[in-house]
Amino acid sequence: MPTSNNSIFTNLKEFEMRNRIYASLLTLIVIVSCASCKKWLDVQPSTKIKSDVLFETEQGYKDALLGCYAIMKTEQLYGRELTFGFMDAAAAQYDLFNNATYRDLSTFNFTYKTTLLRPKVDNIWSSMYNVIANANNILDHIDQDKALFTGTNYQVIKGEALAIRAYVHLDLMRLFASTDLTKVAIPYMRSLTTEVNPRLTGNEVMKLLLQDLQDAATNLSIDPIKNGTKRSTSEFMNNRHQRLNYFAVKGLAARAYLWQGDKVNALANAMEVMSSGNQIFPWIQTSNIAASLEKDRDYTFSTENLFSLNVFDLKAIGNTWVFAALPANQLQKSSFAYNTMFQTTVAGVGANDIRYLYTTKALGTNFIVNKFYQPDNYNPAYATMIPLLRRSEMNYIAAECNIGVNNQAAIDLLNEVRTNRGIVTPLANTLTEVQIQAEILIEFRKEFQGEGQLFAYCKRTKAARFPNNSTNLTDTQLILPLPDVEIEFGR
Repeated sequence: MPTSNNSIFTNLKEFEMRNRIYASLLTLIVIVSCASCKKWLDVQPSTKIKSDVLFETEQGYKDALLGCYAIMKTEQLYGRELTFGFMDAAAAQYDLFNNATYRDLSTFNFTYKTTLLRPKVDNIWSSMYNVIANANNILDHIDQDKALFTGTNYQVIKGEALAIRAYVHLDLMRLFASTDLTKVAIPYMRSLTTEVNPRLTGNEVMKLLLQDLQDAATNLSIDPIKNGTKRSTSEFMNNRHQRLNYFAVKGLAARAYLWQGDKVNALANAMEVMSSGNQIFPWIQTSNIAASLEKDRDYTFSTENLFSLNVFDLKAIGNTWVFAALPANQLQKSSFAYNTMFQTTVAGVGANDIRYLYTTKALGTNFIVNKFYQPDNYNPAYATMIPLLRRSEMNYIAAECNIGVNNQAAIDLLNEVRTNRGIVTPLANTLTEVQIQAEILIEFRKEFQGEGQLFAYCKRTKAARFPNNSTNLTDTQLILPLPDVEIEFGR
């Protein structure tokens, strides 16, 4: 249950769905309008009603959009499994031999079809398509109801719904499809239907996905965040950095283009985000992470977030799996592995890295991820936050796109992140292309621990193995299997 009144209830009953979105009656979550003192994202649902009733008012569309984000926050998705849970465990980020939940991921002799893993994989698939179904329900109705909307709310809601659809489809690609985009991948659901949609090739999926992002950016061209406005007295338009705003869409496009192998467009989108970075998404100040009181520490570097989710029960989730977890649940890694990752023996590097000093924590002879720690009376500007897109990723994308084109620019982009993480020794200007790529991997590991990004990075770059793991990677480890019901219905 919520830990405070300013919380969003995310224990949502999922829609009855056979396969992805099959149901005899599809209904949407209805969220009670919040009091004026509350943020739009901090309200609780009361019931469900049919979509034709829900979409009679502008408020109904706002509530439907909130429902999409609320499902994304659940533990089976970005509230745990797709961030610090299943995905980081699959990328060998933890020592799992004694972990009762994820231990099958420790051997790399698995097919994701063990009794422990199969239900998780199936639930991830169905829950992600559930989010897409909700976004599609908005998009199926919104154009015909355009007259309902005031101000710029039509563009904002449509833009965010398109972005949600693209975001989740891209993660489905990164999990369930091959990096060979000529191969059959996943269905791309563009409307709410009971029809059996065929799986498309990766190239076909990416074309539709990138079109959605282009349309989202067009609609969000009026986003006040473009003028540096993150907060508003309007409940609906408040905290733009915690939703799929204009710059988050551009950042997602950079990620998507790089997945497609289009470095020109990936770089262009990343650079658009970075060109506004200092004003809108400034690097965290050391004083904000090194505050003397834990409740005042910005553990997730919130000023840099392009898009994040408020997971209201993050404290309880964190205690179950990390901070106060039972030994059979606790997600941890040996001190040797952490010290190697953060290069603590390299002068001027690890010992000064604020990620090592504050977003990790020693626990006996092991380390745990500390970035989601929720102290008592935690500063509400930092609390319950799980980032899904961050400004630093734009530096890494731009650096990778510059390898072989402008190596010095790539090195400078990496040094910018390192400097803002407290590392006082810059990378040498003489690094080779191979060495620059290796440094990006090192940075990726340190920057995104607990965020589920390493798996996709290693998959996209065709890494021979996950860091600190000796098992050679194949499609068995890198492509999650479709649910049996998908295969049964001919996909």
